[in-house]
Amino acid sequence: MADKAVEAVFQELGFPTARAWLPGAVAYSVARTYNLLIRELAQVYSRFGLTAPSFNLLMLLKHGQDPEAMTQQAIGKRLVVSPSDMTGLIDRLERKGMVQRRPGNDRRSKLLRVTAKGSRLLEEIWPQHEAMIRRLAGALAHGEAERLVRSLAKVRKAAA
Repeated sequence: MADKAVEAVFQELGFPTARAWLPGAVAYSVARTYNLLIRELAQVYSRFGLTAPSFNLLMLLKHGQDPEAMTQQAIGKRLVVSPSDMTGLIDRLERKGMVQRRPGNDRRSKLLRVTAKGSRLLEEIWPQHEAMIRRLAGALAHGEAERLVRSLAKVRKAAA
């Protein structure tokens, strides 16, 4: 017999609870939570003409480790975006004047930089982004949030 919380996950998704199993509940809960979080955050980004991936790309270029060495490939690995989607994403941000491509170490690689316009937009978005994150994460007590972060790290490690 499945735990009530496990059954609730399957009910929420429209599956019969007789088929509820804990590993499935973990996977479905993570995926469903991700989708709900992105939907909420996308509402903030869309007010500024951005998508979640474009916001994340700009944030990584501005605040990521070693921003002067960010290549399209390195960013694609961090954002989990296909190479063709990454190219389109960068093209759109470049046309808007928020990202700049520069020659890399070899002729095949390009370094990416956030422009002053992209930086200003991030500063404008940040308060709304932060408020949304705080609202969503505020459903958890501090200890619950810490345990969740540690638990999800284990899931990511198993997936890597």
